[in-house]
Amino acid sequence: MRCRGILVCLLLLSCLPLVACMKKVRVDPVPEPDLRPLAMDAKAQPITIYRLTLKLRRGEVVGTVAYDGLCIPRAATAALGERSELTRDELAEVFLEEADSSGFKVVGDTRALFDDPDKSRANLWVGGNISEIRKNICFPMHDWGNPVPSKGEANMVVDWEVFSPVDRQVVLRRTTTGYGKLDSATEGGGAEVLRMAFAHAARGLLADEEFRKLVTQPAGSGYAAPQLTQAQESRPMLTDVRIRVAGPDTPRVPLDSVRHSAVLVQMGGGHGSGFVITDDGYMLTNYHVVEESERVRVRFQNGVSVVTRVVARDKRRDVALLKADMEGLRPLYIQTADVPTGDEVSPVGAPADEGLQGTISRGIASGYRMDRNGRMLQSDAATYGGNSGGPMVDRNGHVVAITVSGIEVDHAPIGVNFFIPITDALKALGIPATP
Repeated sequence: MRCRGILVCLLLLSCLPLVACMKKVRVDPVPEPDLRPLAMDAKAQPITIYRLTLKLRRGEVVGTVAYDGLCIPRAATAALGERSELTRDELAEVFLEEADSSGFKVVGDTRALFDDPDKSRANLWVGGNISEIRKNICFPMHDWGNPVPSKGEANMVVDWEVFSPVDRQVVLRRTTTGYGKLDSATEGGGAEVLRMAFAHAARGLLADEEFRKLVTQPAGSGYAAPQLTQAQESRPMLTDVRIRVAGPDTPRVPLDSVRHSAVLVQMGGGHGSGFVITDDGYMLTNYHVVEESERVRVRFQNGVSVVTRVVARDKRRDVALLKADMEGLRPLYIQTADVPTGDEVSPVGAPADEGLQGTISRGIASGYRMDRNGRMLQSDAATYGGNSGGPMVDRNGHVVAITVSGIEVDHAPIGVNFFIPITDALKALGIPATP
């Protein structure tokens, strides 16, 4: 017993030559939030973690560190000027894992070397700023020749913002606090308690009722879809969609005019194409451009940008119908007859970049093919990512198909591209193709 007492005294005295023994910073346990998994039938919007920042006052003491078996603090840890224990990408991955395990629909890969195209599918972008950290970390074996294992506890305060790329504004702000603790020293324990605290704070956001309501309501904070009853239809009566069907006397539409009836469909960090089919604001695009969004933003060739509603969609046939509250638009004529093999055709859209909106390419109709989802029109006309949903017109400027996909070899297009015949698209949506 005497030897043990002497050892304790020596450990207590060991901090004196270095720094006066310090008082630990206050780290409070935080109750676990009531995080319930989303219901299996919940129509959740895809979310992604967009950006994480760390903003602490320079020189602010955020914690203490100890180097002995009694974990008596011997040094202060200050904000900034030190190597961070965790990277932002690691914390972003923690958020996505927490959201995914709770039934949220998450997109994006934090490990991608370049901008991840999957992020463009997110209807809500989550950003977080770590505004406060409090931690007490101990390296119990440090003075005994093993400086690696550590343990301790930490608090982390995260200020969250949720951004709607459709509405182009922040739609929710929340602040949550997390807590992490390790009672046994392990390799990387100091980083682990911070990871635990951040995960706890993330669960606080995921459990927030306003956040959950936002995620499970239609895209865009300004629009709430009406609640459907058994007596209501899940899509509008599309017999009111009055398209213009081309006939033998229908005038030819110059390609420059076709460009002004094509639109850019903006979805988060990505985009697709579409086109006007009625003068009162109905437009067509691909399902894979809008997916389950209820509202999307479209931009016309003249720069006018409006928010439209997605009023019908067919995932199997990859088509969707948009509606803008506008009048006096210039719809394209619909050619219901199949385009003959070898005839000239021209896709219109925004290949690769939004700034290329209204690009026209040219090729020939190579014939109709069948795949598991129905007929496809094949053509060598050049298309790239961003053309999806745009119109393909014949030599008269009348729509014969909708751009949907292409084949690449070693990431290079080979001139084999596919288009949904316009009559098949209209049929899938329930739009009558009659004059």
